[in-house]
Amino acid sequence: MLWYCTRLAILGLWHSPKSTFLAVVTVALGLSASMTTLTLLYVLSADPLPGISQNLYMAWVDTMPSNPSNRDDYALNGIANSANNQEIKMSDARVLLAEHGALRQAAMADMNVDVSAGSGERKKKDQTILAASSDFIPMFGVRILYGRGWSAAEEVARTPVVVIDSKLAQQLFGTINAVDRNIRIGTKAFRVIGVSAPYEPQPHFYGLASWAFSADSRESLYVPYTAALDANISPVDTGRCDDTDVDKSTTRVDLNHCTWLSYWVQLDTPAQVAGYRLYLARYVEDQKIQNRFTRPAKFQLLGLSDWLTNQNVVPDNVRLNVWLAMSFLLLCMVNVAGLLAAKLFQRNSEIGIRRALGASRNWIFIQHLVEASAVCALGGVLALPLTFLGLWILRQQDQRFTDLARLDPTMFGGLFLLALVVGALVGLLPAWQASAVEPGLQVKNA
Repeated sequence: MLWYCTRLAILGLWHSPKSTFLAVVTVALGLSASMTTLTLLYVLSADPLPGISQNLYMAWVDTMPSNPSNRDDYALNGIANSANNQEIKMSDARVLLAEHGALRQAAMADMNVDVSAGSGERKKKDQTILAASSDFIPMFGVRILYGRGWSAAEEVARTPVVVIDSKLAQQLFGTINAVDRNIRIGTKAFRVIGVSAPYEPQPHFYGLASWAFSADSRESLYVPYTAALDANISPVDTGRCDDTDVDKSTTRVDLNHCTWLSYWVQLDTPAQVAGYRLYLARYVEDQKIQNRFTRPAKFQLLGLSDWLTNQNVVPDNVRLNVWLAMSFLLLCMVNVAGLLAAKLFQRNSEIGIRRALGASRNWIFIQHLVEASAVCALGGVLALPLTFLGLWILRQQDQRFTDLARLDPTMFGGLFLLALVVGALVGLLPAWQASAVEPGLQVKNA
């Protein structure tokens, strides 16, 4: 009987081809608009490091001895935050690293510099390097293809070693395995000790001052931050500096007294999180006493997801567009429900005769619910190319995060699931109206 109702539903689509076509197009437009905006939101709000991110925490301490005039002071907990809140001074980073208060900890900063192969004939300009401490590579899940990362001892010794990604290795040396080759970073020679797979988490959560989302920007080299400083390479961004440490004539800053390092820790249990939060509180209180500053001691310890929310990484206009698209889909559903109801009104005589011949209300209801679902399924098929078109239009916009707008298999399946849900919702009222048709009156009028 179900197959019979399905056949009748399919035949019913051809009863009014113009109305059916209009309903399918309306559904397709609503679904494609919703899926285009939902796909972008899905990509931007996805977990940047699945399986790792739940144990990563951004740690921040404020040990400025005075309110710097070159940057406004700010509050915590999202009241007046900026990306610069993630930066601490190098002196603090060294103490925190040495005391090993967490399972792993990493200080890091982005830097831009020209690099070339050891012989100098192959050169890549303005490459982004990540100057970091030794735990960064294992802690953040950077996959090493050849060789190894540097050790804590090499970091302390300021050894000029570097890990490069496979794409840069191919460009500079013509091979992926570039271990033990020499590379010139700025004016200093570094020895390649490891080659990693390209590493580009979205968003770039540990370096929001450099960029948040990008389809092409990434760090292609990883070096000990101590060796980077020895090579006279400067960070992309410095946050706040003491007034006494800024040369107003040259705008040069003393990195020892400026905030420029992002600091992250790995904490695997709630007890470790609580313990490290207490450790940070004690640390800033000790620094306040030692440096005799009068401002309130401040610190933060935020999980990765909370940090991204705190920094408003997903633009508000993306969420607004989702709400607008879903409202448009709701409007399309109302219109399609009206079209289907109009179609069924023209077939009241047919429905009445079927009821008189013994068809139950339930089967009449199922038939027309299947018919509505078929309309929306066809709308889902048509919505697929329209969604690809919408995503392509998004990628043409001059915003870095729109480059990531691509439909993946999960969202592809979600599109058809949404189409079926819309079909069920749209068909409820017309199907109920059809099942409520009185057979006697319709047979008499026929």
